[in-house]
Amino acid sequence: MTRILISLLVLLLTPAVAHASPACASVITGNGPSLHPEGVAYDPLRHRFLVGSVTHGTVSRVDPSGQARTLVDDPWLITTMGLAVDARRGRVLVTNADLGLADRSRPETTRAFAGLGVYDLRTGRVLHRVTLAAGAGHFANDVALGPDGTAYVTDSIAGTIYRVTPDGEASTFVQHPDLAQPPAGGWGLNGIAHVGDKLVAALSGAHKLVVIPLGDPRDVTTISAPIGAPDGLLALGRDRVVLVDNTANRVVEVRTRDRWRTAEVVRETAWPDKAPTTLTNTPCGVYAVAGRLDVLLTGGRSDEFVLRKA
Repeated sequence: MTRILISLLVLLLTPAVAHASPACASVITGNGPSLHPEGVAYDPLRHRFLVGSVTHGTVSRVDPSGQARTLVDDPWLITTMGLAVDARRGRVLVTNADLGLADRSRPETTRAFAGLGVYDLRTGRVLHRVTLAAGAGHFANDVALGPDGTAYVTDSIAGTIYRVTPDGEASTFVQHPDLAQPPAGGWGLNGIAHVGDKLVAALSGAHKLVVIPLGDPRDVTTISAPIGAPDGLLALGRDRVVLVDNTANRVVEVRTRDRWRTAEVVRETAWPDKAPTTLTNTPCGVYAVAGRLDVLLTGGRSDEFVLRKA
């Protein structure tokens, strides 16, 4: 009887051990065949990072050794940019766009498509494919997730934030000329975070943040701060966000003391890796991904990417 009880205990405990939280590595050197991830998220149920792929349009799990294994390989996806994990509902959400550098890039979709794919977090099975916009002047960049499962997707060219319900119904949440791609170049809207009762998003070309109340999306305000060209954003509570500055290869923490009417830089860290883009929170703290986009944008390919603790 004792042996039977011990065997039962081993069987019961084995799944918990298999998914135990890994040790907190300060740096994980990732490896995957020319993935070039721009987006990163964290699956708290399996204690794995998830990364997208500018080149292959996939979503991959990254094990503690850094090896990337494909979770989502949907032919509908072209370039996978921003990622969000909805652990409560067992979903991973990923923006779909075309930068013109992907295996599935086509002239008719390059900078002319915005979509959101929703997939089963465990199996990668398709739950929803949502076309947000098609035609010249669209690029789905990042996605933020509200506690009710509503997704908010930025369009970096059209100056639009789309709203997608948990059952896949899409609508335009806000569209404003000040949020569009600047005439001088660079992105308009980029990273986005759900912060309390507001959305805070990056305006990369304008070197600003934009704040939009969820209850009144017509009330669009911008904040100027020494943040360079902000890319990915990550909320740290209601009064802080951390962001990647593309102009200076650094990670910057920004804080507000007046409910996002103004903001100030409270911490900045020079980044050892070239071209970091986005961030995610984990039990070990905040990590940024650097997907060797510097190599990709100059015509090369690399199998290496870096996840580094901020």
